[in-house]
Amino acid sequence: MGFFKKGRSMKYKNKDGIELSYQGNDSHKTLVREVIEESIKILNMYDKNCKISMGMAMNNTKKFLRANFNIEKWDLKKEIGGVRMVKVS
Repeated sequence: MGFFKKGRSMKYKNKDGIELSYQGNDSHKTLVREVIEESIKILNMYDKNCKISMGMAMNNTKKFLRANFNIEKWDLKKEIGGVRMVKVS
């Protein structure tokens, strides 16, 4: 579903309408919020006048999030009649 739809909240909901709630101070919720905050800091660490620097910050953020959330890297490959996802090693 995503959040990039006109008239929708920035809060992400999946196709079943379920959204995250990370209110509270248990150790898991606190750690997840810290990882997200750190990823935002990494994303903002670039020279505003340099597209190369911006690309590096975006790449570093993706690597950081993949490492901390055990997300595998996937690549979209176009096929006739659709799109398939291919695992990148």
